[in-house]
Amino acid sequence: MLYSPEKYEKPLININEELMKIKGDLNDKEAKITLAKFLRSNLGITTELISGIKLAPFQEVTLKGLFNRNFSMCVWGRGCGKSFIAAVYCFLQCIFEPNTKILIAGPTFRTARFIFENLEKFVDSKGAELLAQAFGAKSKRNDQFRWEINGGTITAIPLSGEKIRGFRANVLVLDEYLLLPEDTIKTVLMPFLVAPQNMKERLEVREMEDKLIEAGKMTEGERLVFENDSKMIALSSASYTFENLYKTYKEWVDHIYSKETGDATYFISQMGYEALPDYMIDHTVIEEAQNGGQSHSSFQREYCAQFTDGSDSYFSAKKMYECTIPDGQSPTTLIKGKPSEKYIMAIDPSFSNSPTSDYFAMSVLELDDETQQGTLVHSYAVAGGDLKDHIKYMYYIMSHFNIEMICIDNAGYQFIDSCNENSLFTQDKINMSFIDFDSTKEEADYVKELRKLRREYSKESGRIVFKQNFSTDFIRKANEHLQACIDHKKIWFASKTSANSAAFMSQTGEKVKLQLTGEQNVGDFIDTQDSLVYQTKKQCSLVEVKSTAKGTQTFDLPLHLKRSTSATRARKDNYTTLMLANWALKSYYDMKSESSDITSTFSPVMIQ
Repeated sequence: MLYSPEKYEKPLININEELMKIKGDLNDKEAKITLAKFLRSNLGITTELISGIKLAPFQEVTLKGLFNRNFSMCVWGRGCGKSFIAAVYCFLQCIFEPNTKILIAGPTFRTARFIFENLEKFVDSKGAELLAQAFGAKSKRNDQFRWEINGGTITAIPLSGEKIRGFRANVLVLDEYLLLPEDTIKTVLMPFLVAPQNMKERLEVREMEDKLIEAGKMTEGERLVFENDSKMIALSSASYTFENLYKTYKEWVDHIYSKETGDATYFISQMGYEALPDYMIDHTVIEEAQNGGQSHSSFQREYCAQFTDGSDSYFSAKKMYECTIPDGQSPTTLIKGKPSEKYIMAIDPSFSNSPTSDYFAMSVLELDDETQQGTLVHSYAVAGGDLKDHIKYMYYIMSHFNIEMICIDNAGYQFIDSCNENSLFTQDKINMSFIDFDSTKEEADYVKELRKLRREYSKESGRIVFKQNFSTDFIRKANEHLQACIDHKKIWFASKTSANSAAFMSQTGEKVKLQLTGEQNVGDFIDTQDSLVYQTKKQCSLVEVKSTAKGTQTFDLPLHLKRSTSATRARKDNYTTLMLANWALKSYYDMKSESSDITSTFSPVMIQ
């Protein structure tokens, strides 16, 4: 779907027809201008000529929209190539408009780098010899990639911190727009585009016009009308209707169809997989997705580019959104725990070294003793990693967070033993011991278990770990309890560190042993934590509840997602660790309670 009403229509000259009318020879200047007009009007031919890339019709149409509007939004389904078309736009814009400064940004530096890395692939590919000649010096830093081209620059940076506030650019390309903090969009990005970039040149023109008018050689009505040449391009998949992306999308649609005209123009391209040429569709993936039911909301969002309200999820996406700490507020995600705070940890091990395996997952909750609530502040999710790497990360957490209690899936409890035997743990005298505790008992039996837990629990000696058997009864209770805690705001999700300048600056100054985490730099580590909180909520929203023939309940991903064997397939392991951590949170505060008259609180009706 392309939005372009009559008010945006401009008289277009058919350049190709005009070229056919040319008779005789052209001088050098005329030839250059004519060639430039032809190439500018035939973007498909131009792109193939200089880069070897053959564009599909929808890609060429999209590029024309991006070139001719101030504010553009591409809401495309998975596999439609948002980052690809953005990279093509970047080099075309710089070639046709010398001295252009393009700023690529995203919620994380990884996101911004992805478009930049697409550019590198284009330049290095066969058939891109002409394109390569347009590019100049290139520099790469931990927080900035920059490439000179045709007198201008293409720069990729994260939106975190204060860095973006000091940049000036003609074009702003924003990837994963749905994940951008609303406050940053309003206070930083939009003002960024309001002020003209060529103010000096405009003032010089005005001074010349003033002199001509004073001399009687020009009238006021003949003054040059400056066009708004600033551009912002927002790239995103579809989201929920309660999120900021949808609100922005509706505002832009209203701008487009409003009878009023303004300085800025808008363009929206909304496209699902159905609009792709047949050769660009991975039919196997689509068929697998459709087997889960084409009406399923996740399929509608991810593949059909349709906004949904999230009402069909067992764990309400809207309620999880309401349980998320607003951007700019604390607690934020953490790469290192606060010495004054206490934390609970849950582990769902996976010992396969295949990249298509389940995640080896961990979740860490920051505790609030006053409210007896927890906030997800740190996560771990690796598929196909070596056991030694998981042990290193466990050591990192135990060294940097004040862990009060650990809950681990009983199927992988040997991981704790492996940690205790590792030299990292022994040299620092970190030892973790198991407590015999059955958390699924009820009423009087549960009270007995709590009393036993209080007797055996010892932070000083490391007796802080209990194994959780994933029985049918536990799965039901733990999921019902997590749902109730989300519904009643008893569990929280940390805000993004990247959206909080003070927190970002504080954490980038932390001294952490990155060799234990697998991260390249602190900025990437922060990005990972911001992303994993979002992914945890996304996993929760995908969970479906079904009843078996025996009358028991299963909590699992939709069938079409379970069938995928891709390394990038949807997983649920961070949801599992959140459920475990939330259950451990309940057990911990039940243990700490002075009252012995404690009853099971897994049922929603018990949440006050």
